Amino acid sequence: MSLPPDPRTAGGGDRPWQVPSWVDPVVARATGVIGGPLGRYAVVGGGGLAGVAAALTLVGALVLALGVWQKGHCLMKGWSTPDQFWRACYSDLPVVHVSSPLSERALPWAGEGAATGTAPLPGAVMWLLAQVWPGAGGGLASQQWVFALWALVAVVLVGLAVLALVSLTPQRPWQAAHLAASPALALLALVSTDLLGVSLLLLGLWAWRRERSWTAGVLLGLASLVRPFPLLVLAAVLVVAWRRGRVLPALQTVVGAVLGALLVLLPLVTVQPEALSAAQQWWGQPAGYGALQMVPRLLGVTVPTALTTAVAVGGWLLALGLGVRLSAPGRPGGGRGVVQLSALMLLVVALTSASLSVQSGLWVLPFLALSAVRWWRHLLWVLAEALVFLATWLHIAFASDPGRGLPGDAYALTVVLRAVAWSWVLWEVGRGDRPVAQRPVPISAPDRTASPS
Repeated sequence: MSLPPDPRTAGGGDRPWQVPSWVDPVVARATGVIGGPLGRYAVVGGGGLAGVAAALTLVGALVLALGVWQKGHCLMKGWSTPDQFWRACYSDLPVVHVSSPLSERALPWAGEGAATGTAPLPGAVMWLLAQVWPGAGGGLASQQWVFALWALVAVVLVGLAVLALVSLTPQRPWQAAHLAASPALALLALVSTDLLGVSLLLLGLWAWRRERSWTAGVLLGLASLVRPFPLLVLAAVLVVAWRRGRVLPALQTVVGAVLGALLVLLPLVTVQPEALSAAQQWWGQPAGYGALQMVPRLLGVTVPTALTTAVAVGGWLLALGLGVRLSAPGRPGGGRGVVQLSALMLLVVALTSASLSVQSGLWVLPFLALSAVRWWRHLLWVLAEALVFLATWLHIAFASDPGRGLPGDAYALTVVLRAVAWSWVLWEVGRGDRPVAQRPVPISAPDRTASPS
């Protein structure tokens, strides 16, 4: 039986939104716990886009609460080795806090227990959190305090990310649930400060969409101080702008990114030059956890460090060249947008990276939320992420108890499976030829009244 036009959207207006439980079978089945898919006469988005953003921020807060629960053992007992690996509750923030000068409210890069591998902006953020701690020293109370503070900051960051996503995809605002409701958020958001970079990245894309080139550059420059992945998005912005004849905004974005990075780097380097040690350590380090380049070493094959670095650098060059080539309007699928180009370049960099830590999965979520990827694909990717999440801690703990830990060959298999999952889901994002906001959106609900056969 055919239905009349949906009275909520028949007049057009500002709410031609797809209801996830009408168009995605995974979401429809998941709503069984709250009574089933949304009904035909329910009011969708009565509060406007702000209402959607508020609802998804609340969902994100609940998902982060699950993340706190998942790390509950360490939160109650402390982050000690190897217990934090057996319990899969490791987190950089409390561990680095008590093992570095942060416990004395000093910057983390110099002194006894210096956290030389910490990137500039994460180190500065952890230093700010240390200033809020009312006491001093590195006991359990300080670990709990710092972890709780970051959990609260993470809720704010998720809210900002959701606002940016909803604004970027106003015709499909619920797509932001791919970040706010992702199981990966619960697993990874509290492991490190990467969520800060993800939020800055999305705010940068929002500013670029609003033609605020300087702001977009500053935000992307700050995001790149958390991890270098935002540089790929910056490159995609430049390539797309160049192809579309927007040279001046592209140059403004580049200058803004440099200024944004210097805004943090100059004060840090002036006070503590060791703040750049993370970049210095990257050059010439052996392959690290999660990277495909680590697989030969896990299988007993010695790989020269120089070759590992060369492959990683070559991956970046290949990714940039691929972005330029795929953006050509005359090529099949040419004229891709920033999101599609960024996803494909990220895929190349991830596959050739010298290290791809467990929390790197957070950087995939913005691309899922800005594309039309279905939830079943998202959940299969999360399954691979969860497998590597557990396998990494068990492999690290293998050194302390080989009888309980995960040997190298088994860990290598999980790394390969994760690489396959990243390739699959990022290819799905990258092959799209139009941004999701430009795709036609159905305005009528499916027939819910037909009797089952």
